Amino acid sequence: MADSSQETKNRLLESAKKEFLENGFTGASLRTIAANAGVTTGAMYRHFKDKDAFFCALVDDAINFTKKNVMLATPDNHTNLTYSKLSEHIDFEKKTSENFLNYMYEHFDVFTLLLTKSAGSTHEHFQEDICDLYTRNCEGTFTWMYEKKIATKKVSPMTIHFMASTIINAYCDIIFHNMTKEEAVEYIGNIMDFSEAGCMYLLGIQSVDAK
Repeated sequence: MADSSQETKNRLLESAKKEFLENGFTGASLRTIAANAGVTTGAMYRHFKDKDAFFCALVDDAINFTKKNVMLATPDNHTNLTYSKLSEHIDFEKKTSENFLNYMYEHFDVFTLLLTKSAGSTHEHFQEDICDLYTRNCEGTFTWMYEKKIATKKVSPMTIHFMASTIINAYCDIIFHNMTKEEAVEYIGNIMDFSEAGCMYLLGIQSVDAK
């Protein structure tokens, strides 16, 4: 019985994803979702109470994965950072970027939902929320780096917002422009190199050679 129930839930989710991708959250029809999954509306409501419940079930894992990556920018995750370890840290950031890109392409439809089909849902401000979270984390880390004398210059909050949102928006561009993975790897690599050089300059950190 449990297996049958899970199979029904999986069919409903696949149907919901297709409906949201075609018509967006607002335009999606619960009746269509149920019909295309081959279940009654009553059976559907036993699994999902409304459209938002469907949407959240489809995107929550991707949101949590994104937030987990963005939280790597907090001061708590830089406590072992010293000037001598900057190259190592840059390598770590590049590896993290690679892992996130891989995840994005494994869940491309889900990020498409979040960034282009979410108006009216709980997560319609996903892009702005992630930008704000990343900005706050960068502000805290840059302040910490200045206090620890790793950085020799302070950076204004608006400049940090620009730097942080540039990176987040670059990842969003992958979805907006339907890039191939090869295109995205080159694009994000360029953005990371550009951001790294600009960040080091603004923080007053002497350039280091990344491995």
